[in-house]
Formats: sequence, C-alpha cells, structure tokens
Amino acid sequence: APRPGSTHRDMPTGSKRKAPSAPRDPADDCETPDVAYAHIAPLLRKLAQRLGKPPGALRIWDPYYCAGGVKARLDALGFGDVVNDPDVDFYDVVDGSRPPPPHDICVTNPPFSGNHARRLFEYLNSRGERSEGKGTRFVVLAPEYVHRKAWFKAPRGTFFMVPSRRYSFVAARGGRRENTAVECRHWRRERSCPRGETCPFVHVGPGFDPEGERAAEEARRARANAGFSGGGGGGGGGVTVAPFDCFWHCHLGEFTGSVAAAWRQ
Repeated sequence: APRPGSTHRDMPTGSKRKAPSAPRDPADDCETPDVAYAHIAPLLRKLAQRLGKPPGALRIWDPYYCAGGVKARLDALGFGDVVNDPDVDFYDVVDGSRPPPPHDICVTNPPFSGNHARRLFEYLNSRGERSEGKGTRFVVLAPEYVHRKAWFKAPRGTFFMVPSRRYSFVAARGGRRENTAVECRHWRRERSCPRGETCPFVHVGPGFDPEGERAAEEARRARANAGFSGGGGGGGGGVTVAPFDCFWHCHLGEFTGSVAAAWRQ
C-alpha cells in the first residue's frame, strides 16, 4: 500500500494477464538503492516545474515490478504519484494488449539479463516516434554497455547521468539461502567476485570454500535480523550485492534541453 499522503493510480483494466512473455532470471530480483533515486530527484523536480505541477503530482511509471520499493523510495523524495503494479506484465503493454497507465515520465531500472533493456528502449523509441517530434520522457538506469549496442537508438538530446561511485543493488529475496539456485554472474564469467564470500549468490567450482560459505551465511542472517538495509535502501533485511557499472539514460521530451541545462547549473 502507498505511504501516507501518496497517491496510487491503478492500471487500466485490460485483458487477463497471461504468462510472462519474457524469461525471468532470479538474479534480476534486486531493488534499486535510495542513492540512485536521489541522484535523479533534481531532474524530476525540474520536469514537474516545467509541467506546472508540484513534485508530488508528477505521475511516474515504473513498468518493472521487483519488490515494490520504488514507491516508498520516490515517495520519501517527494514524489508520491508512482505506478508500479505487480499484477501487470509490461510486455502486455509492449505488444498492445493493454494500454500504459497515464504518466508524465517513465522511471525504471530494467532487468539486466536477456533482452529486457533492448525491448524497453525499443518501446520507448516507438512511443517517441508517435509524439509529434517531442519524444517520450524517460529516465532509465541501465548497464554502461547498453548505449554501445548496435540496436541502441536514443532520441535526439538524450544525456547520461553517471554516478561517481558504482551503485550497489539490494537483493530483494535476500541471502544465499534464498538464492541457492542462482549462480553469481561475476563468478560465472570471471571465476571471481568483488563481494567474495559475502555475495548473496552462489559461487561453485574451483575456489569454493564450504566453511567460508557457512560463516558468510551466518553473518548475512545476523545483519538481516538487525534490519540491515544494504547501502541505503531496501530495508526488510535486504542484502547488498556486488556493485554494477550502470548509469541513468535521460530524455525529458520537449523539456530535455532546459531541464538538462538547469540541472548542470
């Protein structure tokens, strides 16, 4: 449920929800940290100003549901009108079987696995092409390699907000015990992980230390019981996972130039 003072806009009714149309990778079940939203808050405030409304009335849509933390995090920054619906498959919107909710801007952090980022940007571009030259408004947190992909096409004026330190995400399911079937991506690619034995995902193969794993799991449970939130956002015993090289891809439609200039000042 929304926090006191916030407004929840239900998604429009549409066809019965079908099975997810894109593969789900449990390793994607990570929440975006507070600090990432704090970095884009000035952009959102400027956009609200340009639209002639208070920040709390700016309609924000996050089409990817993880654990619902985005609503509380943005509400804490003054943005109480956020749609993040667990009962709606974003790809039903993509294929046209249901409309998107009314919104002023799409703010999201798509799953890093598979082709989710590609499908998201293709959808945003298709909406921009139908906007009479204004372009669609979005602020998308995506891996640093996305803009170098052959398929990536950004609307004119798109700019990037790069954090000075890599963001550490919060495992929504938390702890190695709940991720026993999910292999760490760093370990799978490089046979090493910057989080070492504190990584909440599985390390298997050469170098695996069962005793170290058990000790790390006990430490993780102790932090969870103490309400450890994992680097500024997540709460409820979330576990911080290895940081990722990612940054915000920003386009504010017809206000892109003025909002970007105001933010830089």
